[in-house]
Amino acid sequence: MVTVLRDWVGREEPQRIKRLKQEAAAKLPEENLIKLSVQWRGKGTIDPDLSEHDTYLTIFQETISAKLQDMINKSIEEKPEINARNKTIQEVFKEALVHLAMCRQIRDEERVDDMKNIVQSVRTIMTNATARHGPVILLGGHGSGKTSILTEIYSECESWFGKKVLRVLRFSGLTPRSSYNLELVRIICEQLCLLLQPSAHCIPKDASFDPLYVNNWFQTLVRRFDEDSPEGAEDKTLVILIDDLHRLNPLDSDIVAALSWLPINLPKNVHIVATTVLPPEVLKLTPVQKERFRSPECLIELPQVQVNIERNVEEELDILEAEFGKESMSRVCGLLTATEFGLSEVEMLELLMPTSIDSGPLLLSNGVFNFATFCSFRRKSSNLIIEKFMSGRILLCWKHELMGKVARRRYLQSQDVCRGLHAEIANLFFSEFSDQDVQEEESDHSADEEKQTPFQSHLHTTDVTYSLRHVEESWIHLLKAGDSDRLKQLTFCNFDFLLAAVRTISVSYLRSILEHVRCYLLDRDIELVYYTVRKSSDVLTRDTLQLAAQVISWLRPVADTSGELMSRMIMSAMAWCDGFTDPLLVPLNSWLLPPLPLQIKTIVCSSGVRQIEPTFSAQHVIVIPNSGDPQLWHVMSNSLLHTFKGHSGKVLCLAVAKQSEYLLTGSEDTSIIMWDLKTYEIKLRIYEHIAPVLCVTPALNNTLLVSGGEDSRIIISSFTTGEVVVKIDHHRGPVTAIQTTQEDILITGSSDKSVCLWELETYTLLNTINVKSPVSMISITDDSVFLLVACEDNQLYLHTLATGTEIHTLRGHKAKVTSVTLAGDNQRAVAGGADGRVYVFDMHSGCLVRTMATSHNAEVTGVKVTNNDDFLITAGGNRITFWSFRKEDGIGIDESIMPVTGKSQSQAQRPHTAPITCCDISRDGITAVTGSMDNLVNVWQLNTHEIHSSMEGHIGTVTCVAISPNGIFAISGSEDKTAKVWGLTLGLVVSTFKGHQATVTAVSVLSDSRRVVSADRQGVFTVWLADNATLLHSALGPTTYMAISYDMKYVVSGDGDNNLRIWPISSHRDEEKFTVSHSEEITCFVLTTDSLHVITGSRDMSLKVWQIAGGKLAQVLVGHTDQVTCAAVAITNKSIVVSGSRDANVIVWDMETGDDLHLLQGHLGYVTCVKLAGDGSIAVSGSEDKRIIVWDAKKGVPLSSLQLHLPILDFVMSTDATRIGVHLLESKHLPIICLHNTPATFVKMPVYVAPAKEVEGKLVYQNI
Repeated sequence: MVTVLRDWVGREEPQRIKRLKQEAAAKLPEENLIKLSVQWRGKGTIDPDLSEHDTYLTIFQETISAKLQDMINKSIEEKPEINARNKTIQEVFKEALVHLAMCRQIRDEERVDDMKNIVQSVRTIMTNATARHGPVILLGGHGSGKTSILTEIYSECESWFGKKVLRVLRFSGLTPRSSYNLELVRIICEQLCLLLQPSAHCIPKDASFDPLYVNNWFQTLVRRFDEDSPEGAEDKTLVILIDDLHRLNPLDSDIVAALSWLPINLPKNVHIVATTVLPPEVLKLTPVQKERFRSPECLIELPQVQVNIERNVEEELDILEAEFGKESMSRVCGLLTATEFGLSEVEMLELLMPTSIDSGPLLLSNGVFNFATFCSFRRKSSNLIIEKFMSGRILLCWKHELMGKVARRRYLQSQDVCRGLHAEIANLFFSEFSDQDVQEEESDHSADEEKQTPFQSHLHTTDVTYSLRHVEESWIHLLKAGDSDRLKQLTFCNFDFLLAAVRTISVSYLRSILEHVRCYLLDRDIELVYYTVRKSSDVLTRDTLQLAAQVISWLRPVADTSGELMSRMIMSAMAWCDGFTDPLLVPLNSWLLPPLPLQIKTIVCSSGVRQIEPTFSAQHVIVIPNSGDPQLWHVMSNSLLHTFKGHSGKVLCLAVAKQSEYLLTGSEDTSIIMWDLKTYEIKLRIYEHIAPVLCVTPALNNTLLVSGGEDSRIIISSFTTGEVVVKIDHHRGPVTAIQTTQEDILITGSSDKSVCLWELETYTLLNTINVKSPVSMISITDDSVFLLVACEDNQLYLHTLATGTEIHTLRGHKAKVTSVTLAGDNQRAVAGGADGRVYVFDMHSGCLVRTMATSHNAEVTGVKVTNNDDFLITAGGNRITFWSFRKEDGIGIDESIMPVTGKSQSQAQRPHTAPITCCDISRDGITAVTGSMDNLVNVWQLNTHEIHSSMEGHIGTVTCVAISPNGIFAISGSEDKTAKVWGLTLGLVVSTFKGHQATVTAVSVLSDSRRVVSADRQGVFTVWLADNATLLHSALGPTTYMAISYDMKYVVSGDGDNNLRIWPISSHRDEEKFTVSHSEEITCFVLTTDSLHVITGSRDMSLKVWQIAGGKLAQVLVGHTDQVTCAAVAITNKSIVVSGSRDANVIVWDMETGDDLHLLQGHLGYVTCVKLAGDGSIAVSGSEDKRIIVWDAKKGVPLSSLQLHLPILDFVMSTDATRIGVHLLESKHLPIICLHNTPATFVKMPVYVAPAKEVEGKLVYQNI
């Protein structure tokens, strides 16, 4: 802070100005003060047209600029860690400062003189603590002084111990980071790391902001203060103070219990003091914690509050209402109550000073404030409202939680009013979006006219920059306003919001608020985003720039079928990648299954479940329990909202009217009741049946109500009045099932073995379908094509609805069918069985495609499908389970049936159906070829990241592939003992070599693109012509691994033992055959492009450089601490070598001097593969940790990384790394990765032309 004290020359200053200057001079350091003087002229304003005033302005500008520059430089020099651009350290300091500022405010305003005995009791417990003491829990009601006691302990505890005291203070709910368990513990862990090792990183190398990891991290840090700890923190005392434990929001995925991270036993030097309104029995603790925290040495109960604080707050509000009016007070107090963490004065004024009033002053009598009245309110409400500094702003909020509760009870009794206020606050944050909807639609339409790729994406001109306030405050108001569409559109299904949350706070915060939303909202899009973030937590902890890549990797497979929001989010992620200016690894295709688990949510109903019916939005489900009245349950909170009491008998059937808020129930008492699901009131009661009502449904756009009963009658009543429209006596047995089509055809099923179709306009019978057994249930597809009839003979008969013709019987279930439903895709049927299993059938084929075992193992009493097949709901026992049910989520997909395109079988584009075994890339980096255990050879176009053709011909697993240097053909070897030459243009077999008697293990094409070398498992090498498979040479030797020098003179091969053999291709002289060796097994080798050297890596942790011609040792490279696993060389840079090892490190070597230029540390698992760009500028490594990292080989720093979520065996890449094809462990997919903004330049491989005499050789056998 800089203060300018200006003296007017020639004018006496008023006393109040003098006092202000004196106070500023007394409170601020001398270096923060600037004293200037200027001549008084006119009205006391600065006039730049006057020469002395113009001089003053120049001096003012120069002095301020110089002062600020000096202060900033000094601050950076004195506290580099705090002021550097280290996000983690900045975050820790900012969070700690907010809580310390609040502590200071509380201590300035409140005294704890009457609580000294409590403070003394805590002191006694802490100073007399033994080696395995527990935390101290202060239990007291609102206003009992818990917070004041905690701040007093914070202030005094430093003097209680002889050792250095490290203090951590948190007020739960004060900030977003202190509102969630995961975030609270994460920030505390980071602060402890910073306190213990100020110069080290706050986050461990293997950190993951996953709840289990963070819990373990906290326990590990606490143990470091143990006197027996080898890590040396025993000379310090740690005091952690947490206020209002009960205010922490738990996570749905919390392990065991939300507060399970609180230790039950602490080292002698560690003390935790926490306050709570709720006793340990009610807090979300484990049973062991509850027992421990109830003990007298842990729990201190504060005396009951004698003063009625709520009445005092009411009296304060009465006084303010008398002055400012009830309407105005209702408005301002409602806003303060609705806000989550507070509103700034500017935000408050925007909401309190409406712009809709065109003329006249802003008067309190109209319920609005102006600047003056708001300032007056601020002064006079100081007993109720407090300022807190957060996110770079001063925010206004209630002083105590209790004050907000009183205001809520007084001003926000109506849910509609409450939602309206939340909507207003949300609009304040997103007002810029409302004016741009039309433009956005237009721009989206124009963008969709051409196919967009990650490098042709269109940035939205209407994108809005999300601030920290958006991330912290905006989303909660959209949620509480009930605006789920905008909640998804503007926040959780908006890539820019997700990126802002991860970059400005952390992935654990994003995960926490997603779980917060999931407590209230069941939505497939939210679930997709949540599980994407959850599965990417580890990588986003370490590298937030991977968010776009993770979103693309996980969600691109489902984007096309998941609606506009998902598609737009993927496009935004691609556009962000396009706009990124540094090197960035970007996935171009999909290799991951959708992130959703099979089971999404389970509701536990204590009374059991006999029937279920979801509401239209699927946010609630109506349950008929085993005994009692129907119940309304909220799905995501697993809470019972209401019990519908009205029937005098057992409820036998229920239905929810589509796109309305009405529930229909039929009962043994022969009545039908229509319930209003908003008010829970009875809208209609119909007594027309003379026997129990067995089925009921709305019809004709909710204008009619149709019911069937044991009296064999079909009764159609008015939906609005309940009056009978018509009674149909046709069936000769109880009417057991009723359905209506979208074309308003009524279908009824009866125990008289018939299904009837009726025209609802005239109530005439259209058709009767006779079945073999009494009908128990029926279901029809949304397109009115199929009718499924479940009969008492336990058969599922599928008919066409139009003609009634039986198509087939669905078979495969092994128990009695208890419930049925049809999917919205009009292809799948679902049946629940008495054995606790759910059976999914393909109606087109009649086959059982999936069987799902439920957790309750009891009879499945209900199966339902929500809109768009988002979820399958099953009920049984006392559980209701929600399952992922989209076909793209893997439910009901027969993977043996793969899509085939193209005109001929040889050219068909067929994705692999079994794991890929081998891969190669063309020299131009445009084409890749893969072989698989499904016997297929696939050709990939890397620019379009699609399969170009699938080549079928092998009858065994493809074991090896190679592309010719000219890129015209590819070679494949197989377990069928053949090697085939494929033309890449047409995808046809050119020739087949059948000279091997065992599995072909390796193939390679010489630089002349004419000759092929192949090897088999029996140790036989063959050299043959590609165009006609004519054998030229044959030899015996090691054949497991093989490479050919670029000058086509030598073959280098090995079997994984200590030796590597070098032998000439065309010559047979023994003096040209060499053997090189290590003391242990050779694990990898690579040939330089100048054909002069071979570099070998070994289990002996070294690399050796050998001359190919002569086999002499040229250099030894030593530096790894575990076996070498891979090595690579560049094309143009002859001296550089990179190697990877089981020590998880990559080393850049100078081959000529043997020096290790850079040790590249970043992988968490052993390095499996490494490649160098053609110019040697970058290295790319893959690891068992499932990551690819791009390194600057010259500077030794990482440039970009990508988590693939599957172990990496190997990869192929273009010489500039713009295209990378990755070979994954046990995967049938080939991830194609782009290094966007690659710093490497494309280098062409050198071309060698062989003399004609080398090709026209005779058949010769030789031993290596």
